[in-house]
Amino acid sequence: MNPVSVIDIGTSKIAVLIGNRGINNSLKIIASSICEYAGYYNGEFVEPEKLNEDFANVLSKAEINSGIKIKKLFVGVPADFCTCITKQFMQNFSDKLKIDDNDILEIYQQANELKNNEKYVLISCSPIYFILDDGRRVVNPIGEKTSRISGEISYIYAEKDFISKINIALRHFGVSSVEYISSTLSENLYLLSDDDRQTPSIIIDCGFVSTSVSIIKGNGLLSLNSFSVGGGQITSDLSECLKITYKEAEDLKKQIILSVVPQLSDGYELKKQNQTSLIPMTEANEVVSARLEMICSLINKCLSASEKKDLYKMPFYLTGGGICFIKGAKDYLSKYFGVNVEILSPPNLQMSKPNYSVLLGLLNLAINQENKRKTNKFLEFFKRITKR
Repeated sequence: MNPVSVIDIGTSKIAVLIGNRGINNSLKIIASSICEYAGYYNGEFVEPEKLNEDFANVLSKAEINSGIKIKKLFVGVPADFCTCITKQFMQNFSDKLKIDDNDILEIYQQANELKNNEKYVLISCSPIYFILDDGRRVVNPIGEKTSRISGEISYIYAEKDFISKINIALRHFGVSSVEYISSTLSENLYLLSDDDRQTPSIIIDCGFVSTSVSIIKGNGLLSLNSFSVGGGQITSDLSECLKITYKEAEDLKKQIILSVVPQLSDGYELKKQNQTSLIPMTEANEVVSARLEMICSLINKCLSASEKKDLYKMPFYLTGGGICFIKGAKDYLSKYFGVNVEILSPPNLQMSKPNYSVLLGLLNLAINQENKRKTNKFLEFFKRITKR
């Protein structure tokens, strides 16, 4: 199989990953490229006029690193530019029949609520579950015989304005084929096994200045929400409150330990202008805790907006580079929500840190879709409606 190229558009960095499937279904990384850029905030690019240059920069480096000309690219659409809708359905047949791709494709099309929408375009529809006439609940009904099928489908739509901006930037670089996939869905499917997804799970991805809150079950998202607060604001808070530079605040954040009760004499050592100063641990921890309190409050609002029952009985997971590396941050979330919060990291030896969760998830889903492309009629249809 030819190598697959994906791009992750973050709030402070753009990353390209080129790879294919390795042994034991692992991901084999051929090359990567990560470049900083102005990012986006509240669903708007900070410097849209520079996107052509930003994309050319990161893609050129990826091509140099890999020795491969990128002709086709899978683009991850961040949660900030997506909306998720779930739809329940029931389809009766005149007789018991064997379900095939065409039957499922027809169901997907009929249940699509935002056909020809002015703002959004469909980039993903995935099954939460299907129920057959004998009451069995399955994720994949293809080949099953039934006279009735019902279930729930998850639709993810991307903003047309986002896709238009990215299309222009990629066309300017010379990429000839582009497909858009959900960053959050890709990440969730990669981080949790099929067995783990039999019941709903909550995944919180806290990045630099954006946090997504999703609930996944089966092969689809039950809900997806986001807000523009992340680890970058913690750094800014430390810089402003403690009167230190942003770089010094970043260095300080790496030392923060929230899981201990500091004494008044305890402090963090910080090098400032070739001198070492002591930052009171109590004061620094209070600054970080105050921002984490806000992040938790916003996560809670996202969960409430999902209108799902038994939220705090679901597994809670945390990933992303925003707060996962702060010692004691996950314990703070656990205490706030009254549940055990676990950190999810990619099962990849080369890139096993939580800040790579989306990037590797995109590559994993893109490879899966390329492998299924020749035999799956739905993916062929989906390619026609989502490519530019």
